[in-house]
Amino acid sequence: MANNTSFKGDLLIGKSNYIDWVKRASLFLEINGFMPYINNTEHIPDKSLYYKSDSDGHVTNKPYSPELAIRYIDKKAEFERNQIKALGAIKSIISTDNVDRFKDKTTANSLWDAIKATYGETSLETIARYFNKIIEVNYNSFKNADEYTSHIQSSALYLKDLGHALPEPFIAILLFKGLSSSFDSFSSRKYEEIANELKFNKTSDKRAEGAPLINIPKLIADIISEESRFSTNEDFVANKASKNKPICKNCKKEGHIIDRCWILHPELRKSKSNKGNKSNNDNKDESIKAAMSACSL
Repeated sequence: MANNTSFKGDLLIGKSNYIDWVKRASLFLEINGFMPYINNTEHIPDKSLYYKSDSDGHVTNKPYSPELAIRYIDKKAEFERNQIKALGAIKSIISTDNVDRFKDKTTANSLWDAIKATYGETSLETIARYFNKIIEVNYNSFKNADEYTSHIQSSALYLKDLGHALPEPFIAILLFKGLSSSFDSFSSRKYEEIANELKFNKTSDKRAEGAPLINIPKLIADIISEESRFSTNEDFVANKASKNKPICKNCKKEGHIIDRCWILHPELRKSKSNKGNKSNNDNKDESIKAAMSACSL
């Protein structure tokens, strides 16, 4: 058994980080060869293969040969060493409090099962956790759109694996929901495109059975492309860094960029801006209604 890969993650504290921990822990233990001693797929050597049995079928302490006796002793010793290593490997990736909490567990299998029984979640809790990871996510919490969309996409895939796949329109809405205001123009345009796409797919006889209503990978690619298109703009960088509180280079006030400055662009004052926003919001509402309607397919 080789132990060449270090653990990439935080120590297990409790339910708060159990789901992320157990995925990383399982991979770490598998890579390093500990898992067979944890899930009991690796067994202690069968003594009956090396030692004779009596008339009642009980294994005696008389080996078939001295060589087989030595081989059995070596294999048993190796198994026990690896069991101890596997137990130590689990203890090395849980907090000190958990080491003390489970100190009565003397085998890797019993410790692993005790951790799962204590911190493992019911299927409903797991579904709720991944769903909340999607609805609470915000673009400004990530370095870039790639990380933001990957977070949503991976959580959606976990829900699908649990047998509770989100409809594509819902995923699209959630992708738009967490974007910053810098994407408003893009979002409004995409809402309209997706609404038209939904109407076409709902009425089209050419759509293959089981085909998605919305091409989510393409939508994600479009979001990433949109970010790359304006990420070199200084105003956008300032907007991202200050979490939607850019500073105008003209009037030096927070809350807008130079292209939206009322001093330079009086036509953008609140009355007209609100009118435009209302129109955009109406378009978004119509698009969301179309998305919700499409889910009834």
